Amino acid sequence: MKWALVVYFLVAPEVWKTAEELDYDGWHRMYFDTQEICEQYEARFNENPTERIKGVCRLVKTDIVK
Repeated sequence: MKWALVVYFLVAPEVWKTAEELDYDGWHRMYFDTQEICEQYEARFNENPTERIKGVCRLVKTDIVK
């Protein structure tokens, strides 16, 4: 299994969409071998929080990751 940092954007009140769903170039998920590494990147990404963007670590199946 791998972990991915997924970037979400607030597009309407209470409606979050991923960068992939919105096809935002340069914002697609990053993959990590461990949860700890992913959470370190998540913490750095969310250091300066905004109300419209956030990063979240998600567990993904290895066979999806190339």
